[in-house]
Amino acid sequence: MRYLKAVILEGPRRHPPTPFLLWHSVSEEMSLSGNLIPKGATVNFAVGEMGSDEEPMDFKPERFLFGDSGEGVDITGSREIKMMPFGVGRRISPGLGLAMLHLEYFVANLSLGVRVEGCGGGGGEPMVMKKPTACPNLPRL
Repeated sequence: MRYLKAVILEGPRRHPPTPFLLWHSVSEEMSLSGNLIPKGATVNFAVGEMGSDEEPMDFKPERFLFGDSGEGVDITGSREIKMMPFGVGRRISPGLGLAMLHLEYFVANLSLGVRVEGCGGGGGEPMVMKKPTACPNLPRL
């Protein structure tokens, strides 16, 4: 079950439900990384970029398992913000628990009911497919 939850967390890390959070307004002039941000400017946070690490395009659920660098990853932002697909703090989405529960239920039932076979590329290398649904999805018996 732990690996299933890690696979599910990898999905919103790569493709968050919304690319940006609600915009924020700067209350006083400030400098950030040498850039001057004037008072009253609008600031947007790119949620998808916050979940990026050394290998952002690799599908590695292991980053969310205990014992790896993702040990104790908290997506609510109460300890440390590594990724925030549903927002953080008092503006966090109230549907976070329900969304994660539905994702776990859907992926568990999908893996129970469908056997996905390889498309013949082999070696884990990316391949360009002429027909996107060329991989056979066979019912488990």
